[in-house]
Amino acid sequence: MTAGLTVALLVKLWSSGLAKIYKLLFCFLVSDLISAVVALAVPYDTNWYGYLYVVLQTLKIAVAVPVLVEIYALALENTPALAQFGRNTVRYVLAAAALFPVAWVLVDHARSAHPYLRAFLLFEQTMNATIAIFLIIISAFMAWFPVRMRRNVILYAGGFILWSLSRSAMLHVINQWSGNKQVSLAANCADMLIIAGCLLSWLLGLKREGESRTAVVGHLWNRAEAERLAEQLHAINDSLERLRRK
Repeated sequence: MTAGLTVALLVKLWSSGLAKIYKLLFCFLVSDLISAVVALAVPYDTNWYGYLYVVLQTLKIAVAVPVLVEIYALALENTPALAQFGRNTVRYVLAAAALFPVAWVLVDHARSAHPYLRAFLLFEQTMNATIAIFLIIISAFMAWFPVRMRRNVILYAGGFILWSLSRSAMLHVINQWSGNKQVSLAANCADMLIIAGCLLSWLLGLKREGESRTAVVGHLWNRAEAERLAEQLHAINDSLERLRRK
């Protein structure tokens, strides 16, 4: 189901010209589709599947990180200094998070039959948790501050936030209850339903005219307070711009 939706979405993005605008989203969808197809060709419960899992999950994380950076850039494109600060913060923190599993394995003297697999699972959990934290931060930011964004950007950011948080939760559940097949199956099914919903919303909602339509997200319940927060947001951006020029 998700593979068919992904193919349909890729065709739509390419034919509408949106693939050139949202290149990282297009690459993310392509990598996810390739991972799904390749995984079907390798028997489960084999060493080759374990090697493939490491390669595919590393690929997904490598593609997800630039997408996360792009979401910060798109969500804050009207405040460029703040967007630059957000992108830099994401890069530095994710780089530090990637080093944490290596340091942990070096200082952890507990015996393990599969030290490299243990290190990779720790790396995977750490990176997914860090990505999830940044997604929660940008979600809270967009919910609070009255940020004006293109309609397509809202759909792109909202869908990827939901997709990534679902994947992070699913991987955490599977890694914590790795011996329970019923829990793993339930987590996988829930994750697939959420991903299918994200794909369907992108398929129906991402349109060429969505580039010219804009909307304000965040703090819609109080217009007067929203105007004050908008001024505060631009003041923060101006302060960061002055610091960057020094």
